Amino acid sequence: MARPTIPLADDCTPLKRAADRGELELIAYGRGQYPGTRLASDVLPGLRSMGCWDAVGPQSWGLPMHRNEGIEICQVLHGELVFLTDTERHLLCPGDITITRPWQRHQLGDPMVRPSRLFWVILDVEDHGSQNRWDFPGWIAPDAGSRREILRTFRKNQRCQTRDYEQTLKPFLNDLVGQMKAEGPLVHAQIAAGINHLLLAVAQMLSEDMESPHSDPQGLNQTITHFYQDLEHSVETAAEPWTISQIAHACRVGVTYLTRSCRERFNCTPVEQLNRIRLHHASRLLEREPNLTVTEVAFKVGYNTSQYFATRFRKQYGISPQAYRSARERG
Repeated sequence: MARPTIPLADDCTPLKRAADRGELELIAYGRGQYPGTRLASDVLPGLRSMGCWDAVGPQSWGLPMHRNEGIEICQVLHGELVFLTDTERHLLCPGDITITRPWQRHQLGDPMVRPSRLFWVILDVEDHGSQNRWDFPGWIAPDAGSRREILRTFRKNQRCQTRDYEQTLKPFLNDLVGQMKAEGPLVHAQIAAGINHLLLAVAQMLSEDMESPHSDPQGLNQTITHFYQDLEHSVETAAEPWTISQIAHACRVGVTYLTRSCRERFNCTPVEQLNRIRLHHASRLLEREPNLTVTEVAFKVGYNTSQYFATRFRKQYGISPQAYRSARERG
């Protein structure tokens, strides 16, 4: 009897191209089609991919529906990111963790990814002599019984998203990324220890089913998110002469809390997020309102001088406002 056709794994082409364009910083180890520093065959066998992207500013790429051959675990460290499967959609925030099983379809971005810092690891768990059996590499867990128990947890609890409410993994994962940049005889041992720590932590979260109270009981972070969403929906509101103190007051938080929350949710400062929204409005006006001059567009979205507006626009979009309009007109 012929074996079923095995679907092809994702090759991360949009991620590779975005890194080549300089849209993000990419640090990764990879095997096969995955990007990053190549791993020798005897180093961490079964590790298909591990890495971190740091996407600052608007992004022109996303990872459409795709599959991976192993268990993939991702955690958002900064910013926001839309995650989808065939049956679920989540807006991920810092501390959110996704778990996809072998060959499960999933997508990152809707369709583009947002400014974010994301850590991921993909481990091959398939026993290629059996279509149904999973097995971790031998360097995972201290013994076969522990490996089976961790795998049992991942198979029994089919949730695709959970949350590290206290964000205890965040500094640990940032350190792990730092170790990936290092050189020395113990680097691979440190990476192995780090992946074991992550797997055990996520397995414990799945076992407990993550029903603990939300870590933002007063809803302050949600208020900040809603404030910026309102700016996205209204050119007039975005164009008001907001200062950081006024934004903090509108969100019922202090400036320090606002700054920390924006770093976590948008991967930028409060004023940078305001500028991103204003410039997005400007790009739409340049396309849809040909009778408005560049100076009029600048004033309409909240800038006091066309020169400063042009500088900010070029920084975000890579070309001048007039060149942007001309390119869209040629279309």
